[in-house]
Amino acid sequence: MYLGLVGLSWIAAAVPLAFASFWLVAADATRDDPSTWASGIAPLSVFLAVVFVQWIVVAGTLGGVAAHAVTRHRVGSRPTLVDTLRHARRSLPRLLAWTALLGLAIAAAFTPALALFGLGVTSGGLVLLAGSLLLTLVALVPVTWLLVRTAFTAPAVVVDGLSVRDAIARSGSLTADRFWRTFGVLAVMLVLAWVAMTTMMYPFDLVGSIADTWFGTSDSGVAATVLSVIGTVVASMVVQPVLTVVPAVLYDDAASVPTAFPPGGGDR
Repeated sequence: MYLGLVGLSWIAAAVPLAFASFWLVAADATRDDPSTWASGIAPLSVFLAVVFVQWIVVAGTLGGVAAHAVTRHRVGSRPTLVDTLRHARRSLPRLLAWTALLGLAIAAAFTPALALFGLGVTSGGLVLLAGSLLLTLVALVPVTWLLVRTAFTAPAVVVDGLSVRDAIARSGSLTADRFWRTFGVLAVMLVLAWVAMTTMMYPFDLVGSIADTWFGTSDSGVAATVLSVIGTVVASMVVQPVLTVVPAVLYDDAASVPTAFPPGGGDR
């Protein structure tokens, strides 16, 4: 059931991803010609926005849904589709509010770097581009801290029925004494996910390049673009369920240990 929800979300994302990809190809921006970089900013922004929404908002929401199933399995019960969807429906407004809030916080952290990158691309200033890279690296520190400390927020919303505010406090309480353990597990899973996605996407990119050469469409890159989008969707559909279930499993393990912030114990 969870795999089906992830699959449906990526099938829906395939259309805007294809649109952004074709737009980016039509912009004909090349790395060797800085004067063409500006034309690729808009399509690249759309592409990154779709991926961002899928991996932050959608993945966070579905990760909360998965937490209910993980908890039920731990107590020896097999959750039904109706039961899971009922819990998800009750928690959906809070899940969407939380993932949207998290997305805005992450976007705000990287906005200065993106703005500097845009200025560097349009003006061809290498110093501005270098500054953008530096700001990106600096922003990774608070963003990483935020993602780890709030990793259990979505599961707390669904499993414990907490408000967003209390779920954030619950997650912070649970990760306070296991920050590096949580960070380590999530970091390893991210690296494995990247390796798996890259490996699964490579055959699609290779076949697309061969097809463009075979059919004489190398200039337009139609086949390569189509197969690249398909590869992205397929790889994400395989990797994302595993990656987003990890916080649910970690939360189930952490929540079984008594803490100073029991479920529902916060100020509402």
